[in-house]
Amino acid sequence: MSGALRIAFVSQQSRWWRKQRLAAKYLKMKLEGVIYPDVYCLALMLSDTFDFLLEDEIVPAGKYDLILAELGASESQLRYLESLVVAGDPPLAVIPGPPAILSRDLTDTKLRRVKRILGEARHVWAYAPELKTFCDGLIGQERAVVIPWPYDLAATQELGCGVSRGASRESGRHKILVQAPMSFHDIVQNHPFVLKSVLLDVWQELPNTLREKLTFHTFAYNSADRERYESSEFAKGLPFVLEGRRSYRSFLRFVGECDGVINLTTGSILGRITFLAAALGRPGIFSDNSELNARLYPGSVVSMFDTVRLRELVRAMLFGLNQSSSNGGLFNGSHVDERFLPSPSAAAEVGDFQANQGRLREILAAGTPSVGSVQS
Repeated sequence: MSGALRIAFVSQQSRWWRKQRLAAKYLKMKLEGVIYPDVYCLALMLSDTFDFLLEDEIVPAGKYDLILAELGASESQLRYLESLVVAGDPPLAVIPGPPAILSRDLTDTKLRRVKRILGEARHVWAYAPELKTFCDGLIGQERAVVIPWPYDLAATQELGCGVSRGASRESGRHKILVQAPMSFHDIVQNHPFVLKSVLLDVWQELPNTLREKLTFHTFAYNSADRERYESSEFAKGLPFVLEGRRSYRSFLRFVGECDGVINLTTGSILGRITFLAAALGRPGIFSDNSELNARLYPGSVVSMFDTVRLRELVRAMLFGLNQSSSNGGLFNGSHVDERFLPSPSAAAEVGDFQANQGRLREILAAGTPSVGSVQS
């Protein structure tokens, strides 16, 4: 099962030029040796190259050895994936999205299609145990298999640590990444004002010498969140900087420049920001809704609404900046509260790309348990 495996990935695009733009993006990343930890790069764990398919694109039998597709909730995508399941050749591996997205806007017709796809696709791959439980329970059969994700510790460190930090050390300035991304609405919202309440109070306690050199940086999830960020006056009273879109390489280097990361999310998530922070050795505070978060940062995970613990952790992190300023900031690690540091052994295990690749290939070879029938 080497580079000869012929793979296609359903692009979730209906226009040819959008599909080509997506293909160009991943070709560029491949040529640069970059493996981004997203769903499309699962294909690169199985083969040296892959094609993108348009939604509703006709695929002749035998053209590919495997088609991969993320399972979402759009009508057009569900219709297309059901047609691929019915055809059976090429075989289909579905990767369900988060339950909150998969179950959004369901109708009776959509539900029947979801159940058929989960019940009859050749492979059902889940990125976390809780997602496997959700999918298996939805169809009443144990079919989903938890898979490794395309995390690569060595490549992440190589991309993210190539920036000079001399200027920040000399100036004594501090940057904290907060909520990447920030969202005020819909199923991905991470309740920014809960965190702001804590930040405001701790901010008032900080000495002026630290406040003069500290900034909080965030990213908006989409244009609606950017508008809400502005109209709600979220940044009022705090030195927030709303960053623009960045390339993956630029974002990694930005994370590497930060003295700490605070990222609270809801629902079933992958924990990609957590892994990037851990790979780059950044102190962090993360929500406890991901098994990966707890593995990488066992001492500093917190429930989204446990504001007592959240306040204590934020206060300790920010006051720690003041204690370490005369020693080169948090980058040298000598004055960092160990609770905020990632587990090196966990990061190495999660980010062992070759082991992840080998495990995924074993899962593909073993197949997914079949079912005789799925009750709808």
